[in-house]
Amino acid sequence: MAAVQQPDGVRPGAAAHVTVPPAVRSVQGHRAGIVTRMLASSVDAAVAVLAVSLGYAGTVAFYFIVNPRSFSFPDPSFALLIGCFLGFLVCYFGLAWATTGRTYGARLLGLRVVNSQGGRVRPGISLARALMCVFVPIVLFWALVNRENRSAADVLLRTSVVYDWDSST
Repeated sequence: MAAVQQPDGVRPGAAAHVTVPPAVRSVQGHRAGIVTRMLASSVDAAVAVLAVSLGYAGTVAFYFIVNPRSFSFPDPSFALLIGCFLGFLVCYFGLAWATTGRTYGARLLGLRVVNSQGGRVRPGISLARALMCVFVPIVLFWALVNRENRSAADVLLRTSVVYDWDSST
């Protein structure tokens, strides 16, 4: 059986200590395509909606506990909710990529963000990538035309999103 050639920036032997399902062994360590990345992003967007909803529920509970007699549901503006959603996403992505290289959506789909050597992304790069992905999401669609499946954010920051079913992180 011929060895799968690893793309630049992906750590060789990443799957040496984990049992990768046979159906996906051929893509382990390769850069992920736009469909898989969008599915992971959809899961992460749902996580952010849940987090903002729980934040609102916590605020409602706090207001009720503080003054139950004159309680009324708070009516946050749409701009505030969107700001909370985007702020959560930046923090969530930045922290996840700097620590494990994967968000919840990425973990479900077997993806990891890696640096040019295939290792963890530094915190500053993670934050810059998170800001670009959240506030300029069009940069992600560069992966459609890039032969290496890299978004504009990946190219600028020297990162990659690879298939990695390593369960140790």
